[in-house]
Amino acid sequence: MSLPLNKRDFDIFLSHAHKDEQFVSGLYRWLTEKAGFSVWYDSRELSAGAKLATDLQRGIERCRSIFIILTEESVSRGWVKNEYNSAMDERANNTDFRVVALRLVGADTKELMKGITWIEFPEERIDTDTAYAITRAYYPGEKLPNPATARDIYISRSWHVDDSASARKVCEVLAKEGFRLIGDAKDQRGFTEGDRVQRIIASCGAFVGIIPYRDEARARSDSGQYKYILREMDFASSLGLPSVIIADPRVSREDGPDQFWYRMDTNATKCPASVDTVLQNLWENWRKPPQPQYIFLAMDLASKAAAAGGPIRQLIERITGMPTVVGNEIFGTQIQTALRDKICQAFVVIADITDDNLNTCIEAGMALAAGTNVELLTAGKPRRPPFMLRDLQMPAYEDEVELIGIIHSISRRYRRRILNAEI
Repeated sequence: MSLPLNKRDFDIFLSHAHKDEQFVSGLYRWLTEKAGFSVWYDSRELSAGAKLATDLQRGIERCRSIFIILTEESVSRGWVKNEYNSAMDERANNTDFRVVALRLVGADTKELMKGITWIEFPEERIDTDTAYAITRAYYPGEKLPNPATARDIYISRSWHVDDSASARKVCEVLAKEGFRLIGDAKDQRGFTEGDRVQRIIASCGAFVGIIPYRDEARARSDSGQYKYILREMDFASSLGLPSVIIADPRVSREDGPDQFWYRMDTNATKCPASVDTVLQNLWENWRKPPQPQYIFLAMDLASKAAAAGGPIRQLIERITGMPTVVGNEIFGTQIQTALRDKICQAFVVIADITDDNLNTCIEAGMALAAGTNVELLTAGKPRRPPFMLRDLQMPAYEDEVELIGIIHSISRRYRRRILNAEI
């Protein structure tokens, strides 16, 4: 049995014909050096004497997606077709496994890629359009509500296969109601020690906890099988968040009240009427989050990257699951105070300090002084940041293709866990 996607070593498996090595090696460099993906590439991963069929299959099983390079050469060769079939088997067993096809001019895809769309490459190189398309393809957006308008609910639940049936059903109902479901993201950067879960909960407008039965009837927040869910529940209560607790009938709380808990069997595949009703009513009870998470973009407001609804901002929001804000979208009677607060309360500030732009340097410095996460970038050749920002890394980009890669590399460190895509 293959590993779950979150435990796999690589983001992408590159499937290609060796005759297309020049294009593929350039793609590999952009994916790894600029965009920050981890890539399984046979030229780097396979040693001499490797058993190709076996090792290529194992390589696919170590990846979260496959990029299939379609050229006149590759579609006529057996290896790419075999890798495509293996990838489709992976996707059948795990719907989150991504199959992305890159088609170069001249490739006949009629037989191989039935039912799969592809990214068209007019030339054998990455340009702005294909760089955007590649990055978006890795982050499916079909099930993800717009982060700027979504109603976020924090979900505290079990992910164990044998006790998560009721949790899956509750999540399905909430997703159909239009909520965006937020979970604990252990790999999300940007939290100080010990405050990760609390900050994620505080960024949501309601809380739902689903407590399964785990061969233990008594629940306590200081020990036992249910302590983490109870601690998250208590923290949500301390914030005054609208909360719904759904527990197996066999579980009762020893160190606090449970008379307002709703009951649903751990293995239930349908919500009881009382649970259905309270979940539907949650839309009206939802409220503005105490500490919303967003990304402040400190950059030249005349740049394409700062444009509302522009591709850079869409890309950041798709990757991170957080809305973006720029300075000219902030209003108030005391605009400078409002701007300062917006910067200092952001989850992360991404600052493009090309030419040491004074405004963006000041905004980055304010965020740094407030303890906000700060990420720098600059156009041109690599160089050191200005003195007050000297402790930060500052990747450089020569063109928009490199900018897209760097934006991905920075943004993915702060991505939220959106459960809608997992149910």
